[in-house]
Amino acid sequence: MTGSALPSDPLPGTLPDRAEVLTMLAAFGQRAADTVPEDLGSLELTWLIAEFEQRYGIQLDLDDEHFGAVRTVDDATELLRSAVLAERAGARP
Repeated sequence: MTGSALPSDPLPGTLPDRAEVLTMLAAFGQRAADTVPEDLGSLELTWLIAEFEQRYGIQLDLDDEHFGAVRTVDDATELLRSAVLAERAGARP
């Protein structure tokens, strides 16, 4: 997948927040971040994961249970924040 027009790479030490997740999701369908629905479909989640992996350089290896548990923007934000923290700690999510 090709990357979207996102700002530069995240600053060291930062964690993805809801606003950043909405910005990444907005690139799917080229829409405004404020029009992204709270509930995520599997295509949106797949897009978000690919964008996150490219932006943060972290490979997510989610099983079906973890993938299926992400249903909302807040769920996705928590998952991505956990992935960054796990990467920093030297563990995989």
